[in-house]
Amino acid sequence: MNHDNDKEYVLSVLARNNPGVLLRIAGLFSRRCYNILSIVAAQTENTEYSRILIVVSGDDRIVRQVDKQVSKLVDIKEVTVLNREEAVVREHLLLKVERNLQNSEKLVEIANVFHAGILNVQPDSMIMELTGDANTINSFIELYNPYHVLKILRTGAMAMMK
Repeated sequence: MNHDNDKEYVLSVLARNNPGVLLRIAGLFSRRCYNILSIVAAQTENTEYSRILIVVSGDDRIVRQVDKQVSKLVDIKEVTVLNREEAVVREHLLLKVERNLQNSEKLVEIANVFHAGILNVQPDSMIMELTGDANTINSFIELYNPYHVLKILRTGAMAMMK
């Protein structure tokens, strides 16, 4: 159910660190057939709370509903729908690519252009690390695709109000 006017929204949920809180949030989404594009749970400066960042696709009406329903759940302190213009939004990527003597220099060159870290070099593979916005991460992956990407691990969006 992807409509033309669907946008991506980042919900920032402050939740008490109690067992089952993530499961309750995920359950709410699946029961209502809302699609979670990514979900990241991170500890906050206060160890009693976690910040859960959920990227959803939909229209304003759906996001308002999700906001209201998540707010009602047990252990939820606050829900904020972040405006991308007013927030710093980042993803983290680990990418493993096939390496050989012919392509090794080119792989390093691409990493340098993006200021990506090279974490591991094996005779037949290389692992890179990159943090950036979704467009940067997508471009990075696209440039490595011709060299045979072996594995990708991507966090999904982490976001903080400016």
